[in-house]
Parts: sequence; structure tokens; C-alpha cells
Amino acid sequence: MLSTSDWTFGLEIWLPDFPQPIDIKGTGEASALLADKWPVTFGPAFERALAVCAAVMEGLLPADDAKLALIDAAEEVGISWMDRIYYVPDRSDGLTKSPPAGQVH
Repeated sequence: MLSTSDWTFGLEIWLPDFPQPIDIKGTGEASALLADKWPVTFGPAFERALAVCAAVMEGLLPADDAKLALIDAAEEVGISWMDRIYYVPDRSDGLTKSPPAGQVH
């Protein structure tokens, strides 16, 4: 069985009519976002994102597949997103490095 844990890196999603980006860290949050707040509840990428989230939560797909499906759903309807990196360890000395600047899509 595959892991349904949080994603390797989260996402910030800018939904219309929301003053701040929404921080999504894993499949459960992505599924709730799609079901409760997504502005467009139709279309191939939206439907695929719901199905992929369900498959990840059932342990049939890796967790990061849900992230990619959410990105596709966002791009299908022109919603901006950005990778979210919270902590990047320097593997050589154990100290924290500043995260690289994210790119907004």
C-alpha cells in the first residue's frame, strides 16, 4: 500500500474572492479545497483531480500525484499557484538554508 501522507512540497493557491493564498500541504486538504471552495466544479482536470485525490487516500497512488492533479485543475481554469517550500536542509552541514524563491504560475 502506498503512503497517503503530506506532499513533499505544498502549494499556495490563489482562489478568486479570497484575499490571501490558501496553503495546501497534502491530499486531504486538496480534496477538501476541491469539494468546498473550488470555483469551477466541472471539467476534465477538475474531475481527474477529485478521482486522483480519492485514489491517493485509498493508498492506490503516491501522494504527490494529487498535487500534480490539483495543479492541472488550477491551470485548466486559470487559477494561480506556487510551490511552497517550508524548510530546506543543507545536507552537508545540517544547517537550514533559505528556500529558493518560488515561481508563481
